[in-house]
Amino acid sequence: MYYNEDIGFLIKLVGDAIETTTNQKLKPYDITLSQGRVLAYLNSRNGLKTSQKMLEDYFKVTHPTMIGILKRLVAKELVVSLVDPDDRRIRNIYLNNSKIKKAKIDRILTQNIQSDLLIGFEDDKVTELKEMLKGILHNINTNHA
Repeated sequence: MYYNEDIGFLIKLVGDAIETTTNQKLKPYDITLSQGRVLAYLNSRNGLKTSQKMLEDYFKVTHPTMIGILKRLVAKELVVSLVDPDDRRIRNIYLNNSKIKKAKIDRILTQNIQSDLLIGFEDDKVTELKEMLKGILHNINTNHA
């Protein structure tokens, strides 16, 4: 089997291409895809309390990885990290609304990327692709848990 026929390799190439393209589009905002995803998620939470641990679980990343992403976002003054008044062991993360162009970043992360990826695909094929990718992810998580 050639590498270009291996599904895992093709998925990796797609993921790499998405990251490269999105990082280029986000460069004027001085953020990366990983940082943009965190910002978009926090934006979707509409100011609700969001702990660092919740972010780690949602993005399925390690504690050190999330710490690195958040440190850079705090340094850029895009988010604030506050100790939870009810449990001082917990740090909650909030958008710094005065610094962020939320709508533009959300549009880049969702509409532009989605439309670039799915040019020429009918809605039923997009739905089918999503279901297949979810199935692959489920298989991986089930067989390697």
